[in-house]
Amino acid sequence: MFLYAIRHAARRLIREPGFTLAVVLTLALGVGANVTVFALVEAVLLRPLPYRDTGRLVTLNHRDERTGITKPYNALGDVIDFAGRRGIFDAFGAYGTGEATVFGQGDPFRVSALVGTAGAFAALGVRPILGRAIRPEDCVPGAGPVMLLGYDLWRERFGGDSAVVGRTVKIDDQQRLVVGVAEPGFRFPPGPRTDVLAAMTLPVQPPEQRRSGWLMAVGRLAPGRTVADAGSEIATLSKQFERAFPQSNQASGYFLLPLRDALVGNTKQALVLLLSAVSVVLLIACVNVANLLVARSLSRRREMAVRMALGAGRRQLGWQLLAESLVLALVAGAVGLGLAHWGSKALVALVPQSVDVPVEGGVRLDGIVLGFTLFLCVATALVFAFVAALTFRLETSLGTLVVAGRASMSARARRAMGGLVMGEIAFAVVLLIGAGLILRTFTTLLAVDPGFRYDHVMTLDLVLPADRYAADDARRGFYDHAFAAVRAVPGVRDIGAGVVVPLTGNNWTLPFERTDQPVAPGERAPDVGWQVASSGFFRALEIPLVSGRLFEAGDKPGSPPVAIVSQAVERRFFGGGSAVGGRFKLGDQTVEIVGVVGDIRRAGFSDEPRADLYLPFEQALNAEITLFVRTSGVPEQSLAGIKTAIRGIEPEAVVASTRTMAEVAHESVQITRLVLWLLAAFAATALVLAAVGIYGVMSYVVGQRSREIGTRIALGAAPRDILWMVLRQGAIIAATGTAAGVAIGLLAARSLRSILYGVSSADPLILIGAAATLVATALVACWLPARRAVAVDPARTLSDD
Repeated sequence: MFLYAIRHAARRLIREPGFTLAVVLTLALGVGANVTVFALVEAVLLRPLPYRDTGRLVTLNHRDERTGITKPYNALGDVIDFAGRRGIFDAFGAYGTGEATVFGQGDPFRVSALVGTAGAFAALGVRPILGRAIRPEDCVPGAGPVMLLGYDLWRERFGGDSAVVGRTVKIDDQQRLVVGVAEPGFRFPPGPRTDVLAAMTLPVQPPEQRRSGWLMAVGRLAPGRTVADAGSEIATLSKQFERAFPQSNQASGYFLLPLRDALVGNTKQALVLLLSAVSVVLLIACVNVANLLVARSLSRRREMAVRMALGAGRRQLGWQLLAESLVLALVAGAVGLGLAHWGSKALVALVPQSVDVPVEGGVRLDGIVLGFTLFLCVATALVFAFVAALTFRLETSLGTLVVAGRASMSARARRAMGGLVMGEIAFAVVLLIGAGLILRTFTTLLAVDPGFRYDHVMTLDLVLPADRYAADDARRGFYDHAFAAVRAVPGVRDIGAGVVVPLTGNNWTLPFERTDQPVAPGERAPDVGWQVASSGFFRALEIPLVSGRLFEAGDKPGSPPVAIVSQAVERRFFGGGSAVGGRFKLGDQTVEIVGVVGDIRRAGFSDEPRADLYLPFEQALNAEITLFVRTSGVPEQSLAGIKTAIRGIEPEAVVASTRTMAEVAHESVQITRLVLWLLAAFAATALVLAAVGIYGVMSYVVGQRSREIGTRIALGAAPRDILWMVLRQGAIIAATGTAAGVAIGLLAARSLRSILYGVSSADPLILIGAAATLVATALVACWLPARRAVAVDPARTLSDD
């Protein structure tokens, strides 16, 4: 019977192309948008990670209880202690990721490297297809440096030769023994590839300076342990460390994060927000379709009454309504899938490449996404069938067959349609408020002064062959010649060096303790941010010198240690007095402050300026640095000349990761920009659907009340009275829905607080603007039906039967 009902429903809908097209397109828009966003959510948040026992994998993270700053880096001494604790983890170890340079295999080339202890590789389930895994004895002091090759690197650069196991390969400044080849597809973190898996050497016992190094750590929970109870034990151990080592661990806490949460970071909240927003768009689309069904049901009263009079039962009619709703929903779902196929590609293109999210296999319309689409279609079909059934008077008597040809809508039906439109107006207001808040956040972020100028600045990662530049004099000679050669490149104004690129989320810290104001015994010195920089770094980024001097050529290895501090350090630690000439402890050294520079926002635009400490690049000439080059014109135009100048001095120098500081600044707000664009698109769609909804209701009301309107005109009603009557009814619907939307929006906006910047979640301008936009749109949507009401011909309407 149901298959017959399906065939009958399909034929009937084909005979009503206008109604069918309106429903399918409206619903397809909502379904397509939902499937597009859900496909990304499924890929990032739901799809299993490519590791064994993913649900048991966690990362260790540090929180400074005094500042509230959290980071994925943990003090070396604490990591060693945690690794020695049994019962929490099945496997646990430290790791680090980054790029390395391979020498001796033709021209030097950069690779993606994962450096870790045996425990970290065991936690991640690394399984070599050749050779052996990295063992605990490979990670103790004095052990020979070993590594595994990634499968892709082994095939591409070593020809898939099994004899590579047992050979040594130079990675950066070390000759490492290749002990194995990782299985195909292994990469950590999830991304394009991991080329090298190298053993990390750690002390067996925690060092005296427990915070002498900061490491990331990953573990696999022991069987039966949950993140909650293991995290509780980690917190207890943190308190024990704080009592046992107050000078290093005071107000220093640790916590666990599931690996997926650690990888996704703030992206998770953005995706959940977008999925919620696009669900609202689907609700609004469903409301519009429901109103179409209500209007259609009135025209089918006579048909249903005839069928009941001929013996059709309520169950039979119910099956027919469900069949029609299901056909509409499935056709709309198919169209929506087509839209999602295109939309998912466009959405992935909008996701910042700098965002490290685990998308195993890419965003695709797989079985889970198709199942989600089918669920949406069936759920909406059931809702529509229910709405249609409610509007039919199944108990209609035979007298319905002889009513006037023009059936009128009952007051209950009119109220139902009006209520549905009020609901979609309320939902549209909520989306408008959300989009407005994100827009204010974005514009506020763009207006923030980061404390430096990022226009016309190019950044380049530079790596020197470490064996040829092992001595300080050799590195100093190279940098002196290279900096002079780069300054001679046409268009280059200045060049500097550093190890941290501003606006990239860096939270590296060091303890700061004035020598003349030592911290009390058993107290931990407060932390400040740090950067290794040359004097040209400040000139290239135009960070102002407030007092004292910048680094000079005389600040070289072996000379008295010096540093530059930010104004925030001067305010915080020197009570408003001058910091120049002040001294602080750095390990076993006493360092003199020679200059004070302006504050910058090191981690990002939303990061308030923090106390920062600058150590001289001139006294720590690293073989791997980032160059900052200020140009007078477009930075990219000078890039070729800069590379030529560097390689003219050292042909084996590797210059990689070239990007402008403007691109860095752009990337730092890309998640906010993505959320803004999508929320704005959803809000605009909701606004259009709400306008269509209120237009449809008012048009239907005018059509139903044409006899009444004709009578009023015949009795002398002025056109403005008729116009106002229709507009007033639409205004009541719009105002009621808007008021409800503002109230809901105030509650919903609280969930945005963590991603808002410079704007309150209850910003009155945003609330008023959203309400005014919706009311104005609704009145415009009511205008055409109102004008049509004014044009009613009373002679014609009153003569109709």
